[in-house]
Amino acid sequence: MKSISKGGVLISSKWSLATRVPAATFNTAHDRCLACQAVQLSEHSLYLEEIAVCQSPKRLGALIKVLQAQGGRKVLPSDRSGLHPLLIPLASDGSESNLVTCLLRWPEPAKAKPLVMPVVKMERGSKSVKLLARSVDEYLHRLLAEDDCSGPGPLYEAAGPDGQSLYKPGDVAASGFESKPHMYIIKNVGMFPDISESLSLGHMSRGDNTSALVASEWYMRNNHFNGWARPYEFAAELFTKLGKRQEEARDMARVALRLPWWTLEGSYEAARDMGMLSGSPREVRYNLSEEAAAAAQATMSQGVSFREPKPPQAASLDKAAELLDMVVAGEEPSYDGIRERLAQAYSEAGLKDVANFITSAT
Repeated sequence: MKSISKGGVLISSKWSLATRVPAATFNTAHDRCLACQAVQLSEHSLYLEEIAVCQSPKRLGALIKVLQAQGGRKVLPSDRSGLHPLLIPLASDGSESNLVTCLLRWPEPAKAKPLVMPVVKMERGSKSVKLLARSVDEYLHRLLAEDDCSGPGPLYEAAGPDGQSLYKPGDVAASGFESKPHMYIIKNVGMFPDISESLSLGHMSRGDNTSALVASEWYMRNNHFNGWARPYEFAAELFTKLGKRQEEARDMARVALRLPWWTLEGSYEAARDMGMLSGSPREVRYNLSEEAAAAAQATMSQGVSFREPKPPQAASLDKAAELLDMVVAGEEPSYDGIRERLAQAYSEAGLKDVANFITSAT
């Protein structure tokens, strides 16, 4: 990774990126060590810029340091085996853990706002992707706030100036929410799936089903988690628990299944059953599509069903989405097994950068 040249130190990455640092910069061996560490910490940013071809979050390095301070082990961004093809790993939960905190690189990030590059977690070899936070900044801010509330911890120092610009020790106490840090997070940081679900289930545990449903509605609405199935899946589960709400549960499960199946937290089969759907996964997927809705409407009106064929780009994007869904449904063996076909579909959709990113995994 490093070579000495007459003009200084050439520090290069495996992705043919290089930074030349003047020799005069290094007064001691300690300085050289610190410089190499700084470059190493930018490894993920380099990968994002050059391989994933997207903008690296400003505070990504601070988040990785905080994850390490929590006991996590930094993972090479190219070490993507067993992970969803659109993920970039940051850190595992420990040296022996297959649970990996990652960034999600959407094929079309602009359409995913406010989840342009969310922080997620996935177990290697599994199917579902768990949403942790909508952005690096929101996740980092939350971790620092929670660490402060639980007593002096190592995270604030680990975060460095970038992280410390988001949160200062005592901010939660000063807000008046010291006894309810989740309220500080909601009001000052952002929306989080686990907090939203906890609020709803808390109301339910106290027998306040109306408030539980209101909290669930709040979780789903206002585009807080655009493109993510879990809020609707959660609502379906909640209606099921309440009993005699099977139609509402059915409707919410069907909304969830119109979104990427890998964003479900439970199994595809459980969502399918709550949605009162039958048939093969591909049949279920078609029956929930706009094409099926148009055909059903034409049948009801005794008219002729006619829809313009999908544009080639839309058809290719749908092919890619179906491949990912079929892994979740067990029709495809694994994410690694579809990488080449997935890349081809994105390439046909005109997303060459996404295709190259998918095939670059090790």
